[in-house]
This record gives sequence, C-alpha cells and structure tokens, in this order.
Amino acid sequence: MKLSTLILCAAAVLVALPMAPPAYGDSRKAKTTQRDKAKKAKKPKIAKFDPEATPYENAVPVFQAGDGNPYVSIRIPCIVKAGKMLVAMAEGRYKDTDQGENDLIVSVSKDGRKWSKPVVAAASKGATFNNPCMIYDAEAKHIVLMFQRYPAGVKERTKDIPAGWDDDRCVRNFVSFSKNGKTWTTPKDVTEFTKHADATITCSGPNPGVQITKGDHKGRLVVTFNEATGFGNWVATSAYSDDHGKTWKIGKKSELGGGINEISSVESDDGGVLVVSRSWQKGNYRRVTTSSDAGETWGPITSNTALPSVGFGTQNGLTRYSHAEDKTKGERSRILYSSPIGGERANGIIKMSYDGGATWPVEKSVGEGPFAYSVLCPMKPGMAGILFEVNGSPVKTIKFAPFTIDWLTDGEDDGKSSSSTEAE
Repeated sequence: MKLSTLILCAAAVLVALPMAPPAYGDSRKAKTTQRDKAKKAKKPKIAKFDPEATPYENAVPVFQAGDGNPYVSIRIPCIVKAGKMLVAMAEGRYKDTDQGENDLIVSVSKDGRKWSKPVVAAASKGATFNNPCMIYDAEAKHIVLMFQRYPAGVKERTKDIPAGWDDDRCVRNFVSFSKNGKTWTTPKDVTEFTKHADATITCSGPNPGVQITKGDHKGRLVVTFNEATGFGNWVATSAYSDDHGKTWKIGKKSELGGGINEISSVESDDGGVLVVSRSWQKGNYRRVTTSSDAGETWGPITSNTALPSVGFGTQNGLTRYSHAEDKTKGERSRILYSSPIGGERANGIIKMSYDGGATWPVEKSVGEGPFAYSVLCPMKPGMAGILFEVNGSPVKTIKFAPFTIDWLTDGEDDGKSSSSTEAE
C-alpha cells in the first residue's frame, strides 16, 4: 500500500474516534508541565465510610482549585443522583468573583467516596457561566442542565444590563443534556422561553431542579429562579418543561418585596413545588413560597422562623428524601435541609421535616468548621449525601459526604422499609 494511502486511512480513523470530554481549562489552553506533575503528592487513601461519624469527618474532596486545573476558586455546587450514578457540578472560576469567566466542571461517583477526575462540562471562553441547576429526568433517563451566561465584562451588579433577550449584553439561559454526567450536549439558548421580557438578571437555583412525580403534572421538569428588573428587586419564578426539556414555558412571577433570593426547591407532598430561599435581608429567616400548579403560579412569600438565614444570609440545600408512597423508604414523607448557622459561613446543620416543610423537628450538626453553599441528594434507602463548600477566601474546595438517616435521627428513624432486604 502506498504511503499516501496509509496516511489517509490513519486520518480517517482519527476523525471517527469519539471526542473525549475537555480537560480542565481547555477554554484557556492551560498546560501542566512535567515538573508540576512531579511535584504533586500522591493522593491519600480514602478512608472507609463511618456511619457514626459526622459528615464533616466523612467528607472527601470532589473539586479542588489549582489541583491540575487553572481555577483560583471553585464554587456553587449542584448534585443529582442519576440512576446509580452521583453527578456533581460546580463553577470553575478563573477569578475570585461571581462573574469570574467561569467554566462549569463536573465529576461523577458510584458511591460518594471515589470521584472521577473533574472535566469541563461547558467552557465559557471568556464569558461567565453561572448557577448550574441539574435535574435527573427519571422517565427520559437523562440529566438536564440549566445555567446562565453573562457576557464578558458584564456582572450582575452592572447598572445598565439590558432587559429581555435581544441585546448582545443580555444575561441568557442555556440548557444542556447528558446521559452519563461526563459528556454534555452543546448548550442551547432558551432565554426567550425561560426569562421574563422585563428582567435584567436571573439565577437558576443554585440547587437541583424538580421532576414532578404525582398529580396532573407528573413528569414535568421545573427549574426555579430568582429574577430581577435590577439588582435586589428579587421575585421567584420558574421555567417548566412537559417534554423532557425539549421545550420550555415560563411561569408567572411571585409577589415583589419578600426578600427572596437564591432558591432551593422540592416537590411538595401534593405534586406542587415548595421553595426555601436565602433572605436578602440581614439577620432574618429563610423565605418560603409554594406553587400548587407545579411552577405556573406562586403563593405569598413568608418567613419560616425554624430556618434562620444567618448574617447576610447564604444559599441553603433542600431535597426530598422520600414521599409517603415510597415503600423502600418506609412510606413516610421526608424533606432534608442544610445551611450554615455560623455568621461567617461555618458550622453546617442538616434538618428534616416530616410534614412537607411546615415544621423541622430533626436537626444535627454537620460538624464544626468552614461551611458555605451546600446541596443535598438521596442516595439509597437509609442514606443521603451532602456536597458543600469548605468556605475560605477564596473558596478552593468542595467536598461530599454520605450520611445515614439513622445517624441524623439518633436511631429513631432509619429511613428504610420494615424489610431490610427490600430496602437494600
């Protein structure tokens, strides 16, 4: 065979190979030298999960700024359980600021102890990607990701951000999909269908979205937002999809003036949506609102005095561990909540409600130490997990820890069915 023919054949094989997910910093073409690699210490062996220890003691790193990547800070965690896989995502920030030309980075795990080397899920290329909000669609068997794009040079406190979606300097919403959490489709602009025409800035979550599992809107995907016509004029709203994320509609706005900000949401007991949010008012309580029609309209914004929003507040975690219809988890409604209680974003807690968020009788310390933004997710009967920022200046580390419902309730509730074989 002629040499030219061999070269053509080899080129054809290379073109046919599937593309690997981009490594850290592809958008900046960052390089790690052999000398840098040699300096890296061997990763310590991960200790076995201790069900009696606190989540802080059990926590393992998922994202670490500067560990083979170009980021000075990694923030804003999100996590979902997608089938048997845990998928964690965060903002990899080139600068220590909210609009720091951030990429979205992702890591996956089967057990919450060993995590894959993070890769770039969406490279911003000089713009900024903010607020990753994932939903696992259990019917379509894929993950839907909603996030915002800030153009280069635009920050959320910029005074002249154009409203709507027609200007090049608008804040935009994008959607991407994944089957395995490792590779993602090219982001699609859905701003016109997910952002009100008079809004200047918008924020999905940051917390997972919701798939409705009961009632008239079963199967619907709901992403909750705080949205504003100028920084600080926050309202709650949502975007929802009844065709697995292909098309989207926007819900109506909540009332103005409730101090609602970074939003977490879960399906309510009756197939609606419950929102618990950061309070944009110093020294107050979490803001709460509900939607009885799965994101189309919103009720009054109230304060829940059982859920303090310390200092000037911070985001909180929220997830539904079980519905009352779930036989594998003992047929009991349980919602989990997490938040720091220290004024300097420290000393996290986990709380649990058995009545749809009306009361929160269960509370346990995550452990003493730096603790900022956090996200919760169910894992298997009897176990859930928490992904949280180890607060610092800048925030460099995001860790994950499993915990048992038995530990959370001091043995009063194991979160399983009466049949141990069915639960496992």
